[in-house]
Amino acid sequence: MSDKITPAEAKVPVGQKAAFGAGHFILNVLPGTLGVFIQFFLLTAWGVDPLWAGLLGGLPRVFDAITDPIMGFITDNTKSRWGRRRPYIFFGSILSGILFFLMWQLDDNASESYIIWHVMILQLLFLIGNTMFATPLVGLGYEMTPDYHERTRLMAFSNTMGQIAWMIVPWLYVIIPDTETFSTKPEGVRTMALIVGSMTIIFGVLPSLFCKGMDAGEMEDRERISFKTLAKNLKKLWEGILQVSKNKPFMKLCGATFLVFNGFQLVAAFGVFIIVFYMYNGSYDMAGTWPAWFNTINAIITAFIVIPIISKIATKIGKRNAFLLSTFLSIVGYVLKWWGFDVELNAQFNETALGQSLTEGLGTIFNFLNPYLERIGASWFTINVEDGVPWLIFLPIPLFAFGMGGLFTLMMSMTADVCDLDELENGLPRKEGTFGAIYWLMVKLGQSIALVLSGVILSIVGFVPDADVQTIETMTNLRIADIIVPAGTAAIAFIVMWSYNLDEKRVNEIGKELKRRKVKPKVISSSGYLAHKNFSFEGLNLQPEREYDLDFVQKSPREIKALFAATLKKGLHGICFSPYEEGQDLTDKLTEEQISRRMRIIKPYTKWVRSFSCTNGNEYIPQFAKNNNLQTVVGAWISNDKQNNEAEIKKLVSLAQAGMVDIAVVGNEVLLRSELSVEEVIDYLKRVKSLIPKGIPVAYVDAYYIFDQHPALIEASDVILINCYPFWEGADIDVSTAYLRYMYRLIEIRAKGKPVIISETGWPSDGECTENAEPSKVNAMKYFINVQHWSNKEDIPMFYFSSFDESWKIYHEGDVGQRWGIWNEKEKLKFK
Repeated sequence: MSDKITPAEAKVPVGQKAAFGAGHFILNVLPGTLGVFIQFFLLTAWGVDPLWAGLLGGLPRVFDAITDPIMGFITDNTKSRWGRRRPYIFFGSILSGILFFLMWQLDDNASESYIIWHVMILQLLFLIGNTMFATPLVGLGYEMTPDYHERTRLMAFSNTMGQIAWMIVPWLYVIIPDTETFSTKPEGVRTMALIVGSMTIIFGVLPSLFCKGMDAGEMEDRERISFKTLAKNLKKLWEGILQVSKNKPFMKLCGATFLVFNGFQLVAAFGVFIIVFYMYNGSYDMAGTWPAWFNTINAIITAFIVIPIISKIATKIGKRNAFLLSTFLSIVGYVLKWWGFDVELNAQFNETALGQSLTEGLGTIFNFLNPYLERIGASWFTINVEDGVPWLIFLPIPLFAFGMGGLFTLMMSMTADVCDLDELENGLPRKEGTFGAIYWLMVKLGQSIALVLSGVILSIVGFVPDADVQTIETMTNLRIADIIVPAGTAAIAFIVMWSYNLDEKRVNEIGKELKRRKVKPKVISSSGYLAHKNFSFEGLNLQPEREYDLDFVQKSPREIKALFAATLKKGLHGICFSPYEEGQDLTDKLTEEQISRRMRIIKPYTKWVRSFSCTNGNEYIPQFAKNNNLQTVVGAWISNDKQNNEAEIKKLVSLAQAGMVDIAVVGNEVLLRSELSVEEVIDYLKRVKSLIPKGIPVAYVDAYYIFDQHPALIEASDVILINCYPFWEGADIDVSTAYLRYMYRLIEIRAKGKPVIISETGWPSDGECTENAEPSKVNAMKYFINVQHWSNKEDIPMFYFSSFDESWKIYHEGDVGQRWGIWNEKEKLKFK
């Protein structure tokens, strides 16, 4: 795929990877231990009904899933000297550790109803603390590096450390029932809860102390979070969730994770039951440590074989293809479990020469270790080979381990890529916390369903929790479910991810674009328009004129949208054509296809089209406009680059001679940018007039007040083209159209009978405010409706700015600069 070397500044130091991995170790230890305690020991230690155990495992996950997006929104918008993630990780880990310990302080003889209420209430409180810890931790990982492959390596490292939890958790099945370690199973649960809670505090705080995310100190557009802004925050949260849910690549990741992870979770405890009750007839003594070894070997292979392989493969064939391959291998592994857990096949293998050699070798090892294990009180760790070894249960592990090993390594790396895509499409603030929260919301909702269904399946197949043995029919059906459920969900996930299209090339393109956006914008238009203003709007006594301006006070956003649609349908005099697609800038050559496509979109709504340049593909604009029976205002882009000026003028003259130009424009806001003198602009005007066919008006475009300051420009122009932006001068939306009329009338008087055309005016739908001028979709629609009403009523020729949103303008006018289109960058109508 790619041999691109990761830049040094994008590499995450090993120490930070280890600290982040420590957080992921806790991120796995807590749900792993909680699952064992609820799904197994509530049944076997306290005799709780499996259906109730399933509900205790599942219902709180719904609450947990709901709190995740809230925490994601909070951490995305937090401002503190310690960053927006780390304070929550620090305090969340401490709170999680304390509450997990308290949750399992249950008496041996507690009643079932007391146990259910105690675990339910404490679990809900614990999940609040865990959300404070987990959601910011996941968001932190997404922003630790911008590099496509380093993200995979970071997630591989953290996932490997997370797998250490699954090497430990299975031994709870062995340690807690061991009578030499604990007198009762409840005592074992209480003690292990203390140990796990302590580990949570010790390891959980490490990411908050040593990991660094992106510098968000100057991040724009973050929401203020307080009780006073609660209603607004909830609205923004909901808008963020809707925005994230529209991200198709991300929803594919969520869907695939939902299927693979929760298919695995649904049957997670079944393997233990199958080993104990099917292979060893319900004897925990005969089953010994095999349930623990089965899960531990799975975790070891996942951590030290599968994850490194997947990480390496992903750099060669891409993350999507690596996921598809790992998912296919896991399906094969799940199917092989039917033979791996077969009692007769295991017995036959033990009789072979290979089986006997392996068993003798294993027996020799533990005969050597047993005295030392007894000496340190860890005799529960031993393996008894006298009754044979179920070797074949380990055979499917190297294959089905690819399912979980590949899942979170790749999915979390791909989610970081999706965060970049979201910033490209929707701007700041970055929403790693929200994406992480929605991702885990899907996981946890699925997990809650899985835990409930797990209990349901156990009840359906007739599993009796406190029975010494289970029927053959029960265990056969449980074995079938143990294979069909995870294999089936993995197969559906394979189909879901088949069409995932956010590959390395696209991610790198997005990264370059975002890097360019982080360059401090060179503000041109906004500063220029504001600089001339030496008056107050109050002094002008501007008031809405009901003859032209509609009263929107009593109108809902829906009614305003309907008015906008009706106004647009009536048609415009003219529109400024914005040709650049997402990811393009002024250095890119435009294609005939993109010009033609966008021209077809605007054709039904306008009579005239204005272009700004005659080179680098812009020369196609008047050609396709004429093909669509539209009239043209064709501009030559003039600046202090004299060589480029000659190329622009040459092409403008050529287009005029070919009959493609109805009004010829020489320069746009050149004086506003202070790039040429008035005399130089007039010289260019005279040259073009002498070269193009007679009868084609020649003009210069600039801010209206430039013509007021330099009457010679009016004399040199055949028509007067003025750019009028109440927004850039800080006018409140309520007086904006009145101010536009003031601008127009001022120059109309100065023009002495020459035609005056408004060559640009508009209002942005989002971004930064300019004094009292607030960008929003509603304000953009209000301005559009009123200026079109005035233009049509008084027959004022006006070109609306602009047709499509263009992201390159962020470098010149800030974020607001890319939000002026009637259609968005994806060529979809914004206001509907």
